[in-house]
Amino acid sequence: MNAVLSCLPPRAAEILLKYEARAPTEIRLRADRPMTVTVDGNDLATGLSLTRDELKDVVLSLCGGSLHSCRDAIREGYLPLPDGGRAGLCGTYSGGEVTAGTSICLRIPRTVRGIGAGLCRALTDRPGAGLLLYSPPGEGKTTLLRDIAATLSSPPYRRRVALIDSRRELYREELFRRSLVDLYLGYPKGTALEQAIRTMSPQYLVCDEIGPRETEAVLTARSAGVPLIASAHAPSFEALRRRPDMRELLDAGLFSLTAGLSRRGGALRLTVREDGRDLAIDPPAGGET
Repeated sequence: MNAVLSCLPPRAAEILLKYEARAPTEIRLRADRPMTVTVDGNDLATGLSLTRDELKDVVLSLCGGSLHSCRDAIREGYLPLPDGGRAGLCGTYSGGEVTAGTSICLRIPRTVRGIGAGLCRALTDRPGAGLLLYSPPGEGKTTLLRDIAATLSSPPYRRRVALIDSRRELYREELFRRSLVDLYLGYPKGTALEQAIRTMSPQYLVCDEIGPRETEAVLTARSAGVPLIASAHAPSFEALRRRPDMRELLDAGLFSLTAGLSRRGGALRLTVREDGRDLAIDPPAGGET
């Protein structure tokens, strides 16, 4: 939260502080339109609208004062936050550049330890098994994936984990101090997957939000015998299989374990399957299976 506050205009930071105790997950800034705060999946109006110049200042702050150094990330529609997390950007796109920003979505990263414990036990009990997490945006995939990576790479498991953090929102230093994680920070996902297999001999690969561009690299990882733990956007398992890239990976046997995420009243709910059959695992901390 402090990293987010430091990037905001004072009048926006003052309002956001009023919501801090309610653990907001997103702050949405819109030029000349309402600023909202997302709490438990609900967008709460704050009564504040920022100007276009104020949004420009927020983007400049996120870039550390240098827009040029962040040009590639801006083209991809995001900027990393100073202490993990991500800012989504949209606006006017012209000539391969975002020429005028009109909205910023600041996603506040959360660290929740222990929520991946049951899935970690399921993985280590099944050598070579891969895991795919899926849900609509904002349900907690990144939080769960972060905990799984930290748990597997730390005592008592102590597995060698290659963490592919292309958008700089998975890695949190305090979680990985005792871990056997090898970090690929800011790499394109496909490049990092290929390099990790060739040079770091990982026991697990962890990667957020895979898509069609990563299909070839992911299939290569499987042929090398390295299981992948990843996430993808989909509201249901049926919708996941309707995506051609995901269907190819599932049919190739990359993910013998799948876990769908949803929330009920703020609690995490997991629907876990093994090779298409329902699997009972220990519930996540504060959640259910």
